[in-house]
Amino acid sequence: MKTKDILKKLEDDSNYYGDFGKQYLSNSDIGTLLSNPKDFRVSRPDNKNFAEGRYFHQLMLEPEKAKDFPMVDAKTRASKEYKQYKEDNNVEYVLRTSEAQDVKDLADWVLNPKSEYGSDIVRALLNNPIALKEQPAIAELHGHMFKGKADLITLDMDGQYVIVDLKTTGSNPSDMNKFRMRDFGYDTQCYLYKELFGMDFKFIFFGKKQKVNDSGEIYYDIEEITPSDQTIENGKMAVMNALANYDKFFGEGATHDVRKSYTRRVI
Repeated sequence: MKTKDILKKLEDDSNYYGDFGKQYLSNSDIGTLLSNPKDFRVSRPDNKNFAEGRYFHQLMLEPEKAKDFPMVDAKTRASKEYKQYKEDNNVEYVLRTSEAQDVKDLADWVLNPKSEYGSDIVRALLNNPIALKEQPAIAELHGHMFKGKADLITLDMDGQYVIVDLKTTGSNPSDMNKFRMRDFGYDTQCYLYKELFGMDFKFIFFGKKQKVNDSGEIYYDIEEITPSDQTIENGKMAVMNALANYDKFFGEGATHDVRKSYTRRVI
Protein backbone atom coordinates (compact mmCIF):
# COMPACT_ATOMS: atom_id res chain seq x y z
CA MET A 1 0.00 0.00 0.00
CA LYS A 2 1.10 3.54 -0.66
CA THR A 3 1.81 5.67 2.39
CA LYS A 4 -1.14 7.98 1.72
CA ASP A 5 -3.48 4.98 1.59
CA ILE A 6 -2.09 3.60 4.84
CA LEU A 7 -2.55 6.95 6.57
CA LYS A 8 -6.08 7.23 5.27
CA LYS A 9 -6.86 3.81 6.69
CA LEU A 10 -5.26 4.67 10.04
CA GLU A 11 -7.57 7.67 10.42
CA ASP A 12 -10.24 5.15 11.42
CA ASP A 13 -9.72 4.16 15.06
CA SER A 14 -10.90 0.61 14.37
CA ASN A 15 -7.95 0.24 11.99
CA TYR A 16 -5.50 2.25 14.06
CA TYR A 17 -6.05 0.17 17.18
CA GLY A 18 -7.06 -3.03 15.40
CA ASP A 19 -5.13 -5.71 13.52
CA PHE A 20 -4.14 -3.38 10.69
CA GLY A 21 -2.49 -0.91 13.05
CA LYS A 22 -0.74 -3.62 15.04
CA GLN A 23 1.78 -4.09 12.24
CA TYR A 24 3.33 -0.88 13.57
CA LEU A 25 4.86 -0.19 16.97
CA SER A 26 3.49 2.69 19.04
CA ASN A 27 4.34 4.64 22.16
CA SER A 28 2.10 2.42 24.30
CA ASP A 29 4.11 -0.60 23.09
CA ILE A 30 7.31 1.08 24.22
CA GLY A 31 6.06 1.38 27.78
CA THR A 32 5.12 -2.30 27.90
CA LEU A 33 8.39 -3.45 26.35
CA LEU A 34 10.29 -1.50 28.99
CA SER A 35 8.24 -2.43 32.05
CA ASN A 36 7.02 -5.97 31.33
CA PRO A 37 7.61 -7.55 27.89
CA LYS A 38 5.30 -10.44 28.84
CA ASP A 39 2.39 -7.99 28.46
CA PHE A 40 3.39 -6.86 24.96
CA ARG A 41 0.22 -6.56 22.84
CA VAL A 42 -1.91 -7.86 25.72
CA SER A 43 -5.10 -5.80 25.96
CA ARG A 44 -5.29 -3.60 29.02
CA PRO A 45 -8.58 -3.46 30.94
CA ASP A 46 -10.59 -0.29 30.41
CA ASN A 47 -10.95 2.06 33.37
CA LYS A 48 -12.29 5.45 34.45
CA ASN A 49 -9.22 7.44 33.41
CA PHE A 50 -9.13 5.86 29.95
CA ALA A 51 -12.86 6.42 29.40
CA GLU A 52 -12.75 10.02 30.63
CA GLY A 53 -9.76 10.70 28.40
CA ARG A 54 -11.54 9.32 25.33
CA TYR A 55 -14.66 11.36 26.01
CA PHE A 56 -12.68 14.55 26.59
CA HIS A 57 -10.76 14.07 23.33
CA GLN A 58 -13.97 13.52 21.40
CA LEU A 59 -15.59 16.61 22.92
CA MET A 60 -12.55 18.71 22.07
CA LEU A 61 -11.56 17.25 18.70
CA GLU A 62 -14.39 15.13 17.30
CA PRO A 63 -17.65 16.47 18.76
CA GLU A 64 -19.72 14.56 16.22
CA LYS A 65 -18.52 11.32 17.84
CA ALA A 66 -19.09 12.59 21.38
CA LYS A 67 -22.84 12.70 20.77
CA ASP A 68 -22.91 8.89 20.80
CA PHE A 69 -20.41 8.33 23.62
CA PRO A 70 -21.65 5.44 25.81
CA MET A 71 -22.74 6.28 29.35
CA VAL A 72 -25.27 4.95 31.82
CA ASP A 73 -27.45 6.70 34.39
CA ALA A 74 -26.42 4.70 37.45
CA LYS A 75 -25.47 5.75 40.97
CA THR A 76 -22.74 3.12 41.39
CA ARG A 77 -20.97 0.43 39.36
CA ALA A 78 -22.48 -2.14 41.67
CA SER A 79 -26.00 -1.09 40.72
CA LYS A 80 -28.38 -3.19 38.66
CA GLU A 81 -28.60 -0.44 36.01
CA TYR A 82 -24.83 -0.39 35.50
CA LYS A 83 -24.47 -4.17 35.28
CA GLN A 84 -27.44 -4.43 32.93
CA TYR A 85 -26.02 -1.77 30.61
CA LYS A 86 -22.70 -3.62 30.39
CA GLU A 87 -24.46 -6.87 29.61
CA ASP A 88 -26.85 -5.37 27.04
CA ASN A 89 -24.10 -3.49 25.22
CA ASN A 90 -21.28 -6.03 25.67
CA VAL A 91 -18.85 -3.46 27.07
CA GLU A 92 -16.14 -3.88 29.67
CA TYR A 93 -16.48 -0.45 31.23
CA VAL A 94 -18.71 2.60 30.84
CA LEU A 95 -18.85 6.05 32.38
CA ARG A 96 -21.76 6.93 34.59
CA THR A 97 -23.66 10.02 33.45
CA SER A 98 -22.46 12.06 36.43
CA GLU A 99 -18.83 11.24 35.58
CA ALA A 100 -19.40 12.05 31.90
CA GLN A 101 -21.01 15.35 32.88
CA ASP A 102 -17.90 16.33 34.87
CA VAL A 103 -15.80 15.78 31.74
CA LYS A 104 -18.27 17.70 29.58
CA ASP A 105 -18.26 20.60 32.05
CA LEU A 106 -14.49 20.86 31.61
CA ALA A 107 -14.66 20.70 27.80
CA ASP A 108 -17.54 23.18 27.67
CA TRP A 109 -15.57 25.61 29.82
CA VAL A 110 -12.50 25.33 27.59
CA LEU A 111 -14.53 25.84 24.42
CA ASN A 112 -16.66 28.68 25.81
CA PRO A 113 -15.60 31.93 24.06
CA LYS A 114 -16.03 33.80 27.35
CA SER A 115 -13.67 31.57 29.35
CA GLU A 116 -10.18 32.75 30.24
CA TYR A 117 -7.39 31.32 32.44
CA GLY A 118 -5.59 29.98 29.37
CA SER A 119 -8.59 28.45 27.66
CA ASP A 120 -8.50 31.35 25.17
CA ILE A 121 -5.03 30.20 24.10
CA VAL A 122 -6.26 26.63 23.68
CA ARG A 123 -9.21 27.79 21.58
CA ALA A 124 -6.85 29.77 19.34
CA LEU A 125 -4.83 26.60 18.72
CA LEU A 126 -7.94 24.52 18.06
CA ASN A 127 -9.66 27.06 15.83
CA ASN A 128 -6.69 28.04 13.69
CA PRO A 129 -7.79 27.70 10.03
CA ILE A 130 -4.90 25.34 9.27
CA ALA A 131 -5.43 23.14 12.34
CA LEU A 132 -5.53 19.39 11.69
CA LYS A 133 -7.02 17.00 14.24
CA GLU A 134 -6.43 13.28 14.86
CA GLN A 135 -3.76 13.02 12.16
CA PRO A 136 -1.87 9.69 11.85
CA ALA A 137 1.74 9.24 10.77
CA ILE A 138 4.06 6.32 10.14
CA ALA A 139 7.84 6.19 9.84
CA GLU A 140 10.77 3.82 10.17
CA LEU A 141 12.80 4.53 13.28
CA HIS A 142 15.83 2.47 14.32
CA GLY A 143 14.87 -0.27 11.86
CA HIS A 144 11.26 -0.58 13.05
CA MET A 145 8.01 0.83 11.68
CA PHE A 146 6.14 3.10 14.07
CA LYS A 147 2.75 4.76 14.04
CA GLY A 148 1.37 7.73 15.93
CA LYS A 149 -1.72 9.88 15.88
CA ALA A 150 -1.44 13.59 16.67
CA ASP A 151 -4.32 15.11 18.62
CA LEU A 152 -3.71 18.47 17.00
CA ILE A 153 -1.31 19.95 14.46
CA THR A 154 -1.52 23.72 14.42
CA LEU A 155 0.39 27.01 14.55
CA ASP A 156 1.60 28.16 17.95
CA MET A 157 1.75 31.75 19.15
CA ASP A 158 5.13 32.16 17.41
CA GLY A 159 3.69 31.06 14.08
CA GLN A 160 5.49 27.70 14.13
CA TYR A 161 3.90 24.36 13.27
CA VAL A 162 3.58 22.25 16.38
CA ILE A 163 1.97 19.02 17.58
CA VAL A 164 -0.26 19.50 20.61
CA ASP A 165 -1.25 16.54 22.76
CA LEU A 166 -4.20 17.04 25.12
CA LYS A 167 -4.05 15.37 28.53
CA THR A 168 -6.36 15.43 31.54
CA THR A 169 -5.05 14.95 35.05
CA GLY A 170 -6.69 14.61 38.43
CA SER A 171 -3.91 16.61 40.06
CA ASN A 172 -2.73 20.15 39.51
CA PRO A 173 -0.97 20.20 36.11
CA SER A 174 1.89 22.09 37.76
CA ASP A 175 2.74 18.91 39.66
CA MET A 176 4.03 17.35 36.43
CA ASN A 177 7.80 16.93 36.53
CA LYS A 178 10.53 14.99 34.78
CA PHE A 179 9.99 11.89 36.92
CA ARG A 180 6.32 11.71 36.03
CA MET A 181 7.04 12.46 32.37
CA ARG A 182 9.20 9.35 32.34
CA ASP A 183 6.91 7.32 34.58
CA PHE A 184 3.92 7.77 32.27
CA GLY A 185 5.87 7.34 29.03
CA TYR A 186 5.48 10.98 28.05
CA ASP A 187 9.22 11.35 27.35
CA THR A 188 9.10 8.56 24.76
CA GLN A 189 5.98 10.07 23.23
CA CYS A 190 7.79 13.41 22.89
CA TYR A 191 10.67 11.76 21.06
CA LEU A 192 8.57 9.49 18.84
CA TYR A 193 6.10 12.15 17.75
CA LYS A 194 8.83 14.67 17.01
CA GLU A 195 10.45 12.07 14.75
CA LEU A 196 7.20 10.84 13.19
CA PHE A 197 5.84 14.26 12.31
CA GLY A 198 9.06 16.25 11.94
CA MET A 199 8.00 19.15 14.14
CA ASP A 200 8.07 20.33 17.74
CA PHE A 201 5.80 18.73 20.30
CA LYS A 202 4.08 20.01 23.42
CA PHE A 203 1.48 18.90 25.94
CA ILE A 204 -1.47 20.83 27.28
CA PHE A 205 -2.62 19.41 30.60
CA PHE A 206 -6.11 20.12 31.92
CA GLY A 207 -6.84 19.67 35.61
CA LYS A 208 -10.15 17.84 36.03
CA LYS A 209 -10.91 19.50 39.37
CA GLN A 210 -13.37 22.36 39.03
CA LYS A 211 -12.33 25.53 40.90
CA VAL A 212 -13.96 28.84 41.82
CA ASN A 213 -12.19 32.21 41.97
CA ASP A 214 -12.86 35.08 44.39
CA SER A 215 -15.56 36.43 42.08
CA GLY A 216 -17.44 33.13 42.05
CA GLU A 217 -16.38 32.25 38.50
CA ILE A 218 -15.69 28.61 37.67
CA TYR A 219 -12.33 27.71 36.13
CA TYR A 220 -9.93 24.80 35.66
CA ASP A 221 -6.14 24.64 35.76
CA ILE A 222 -4.39 24.50 32.39
CA GLU A 223 -0.67 24.15 31.80
CA GLU A 224 1.31 23.94 28.58
CA ILE A 225 4.44 21.80 28.89
CA THR A 226 7.16 21.79 26.26
CA PRO A 227 9.71 18.96 26.63
CA SER A 228 13.32 19.95 27.13
CA ASP A 229 16.10 18.60 24.94
CA GLN A 230 17.07 16.36 27.86
CA THR A 231 13.54 14.95 28.14
CA ILE A 232 13.57 14.14 24.41
CA GLU A 233 17.00 12.55 24.70
CA ASN A 234 15.77 10.48 27.66
CA GLY A 235 12.83 9.40 25.51
CA LYS A 236 15.13 8.38 22.69
CA MET A 237 17.26 6.23 24.97
CA ALA A 238 14.15 4.59 26.43
CA VAL A 239 12.85 3.81 22.93
CA MET A 240 16.15 2.21 21.99
CA ASN A 241 16.14 0.11 25.17
CA ALA A 242 12.57 -1.00 24.44
CA LEU A 243 13.52 -1.95 20.88
CA ALA A 244 16.39 -4.03 22.23
CA ASN A 245 13.80 -5.97 24.23
CA TYR A 246 11.56 -6.27 21.18
CA ASP A 247 14.38 -7.71 19.08
CA LYS A 248 15.38 -10.06 21.90
CA PHE A 249 11.91 -11.46 22.49
CA PHE A 250 9.84 -10.85 19.34
CA GLY A 251 12.17 -10.02 16.42
CA GLU A 252 12.88 -12.34 13.51
CA GLY A 253 16.06 -13.50 15.21
CA ALA A 254 14.64 -13.57 18.74
CA THR A 255 17.10 -15.11 21.20
CA HIS A 256 15.00 -15.26 24.38
CA ASP A 257 11.66 -16.70 25.49
CA VAL A 258 9.51 -13.82 26.77
CA ARG A 259 7.79 -16.19 29.20
CA LYS A 260 11.11 -16.43 31.05
CA SER A 261 11.86 -12.70 30.96
CA TYR A 262 13.10 -10.99 34.08
CA THR A 263 12.61 -7.23 34.20
CA ARG A 264 14.80 -4.81 36.12
CA ARG A 265 14.29 -1.07 36.37
CA VAL A 266 15.85 1.98 38.01
CA ILE A 267 13.44 4.87 38.56
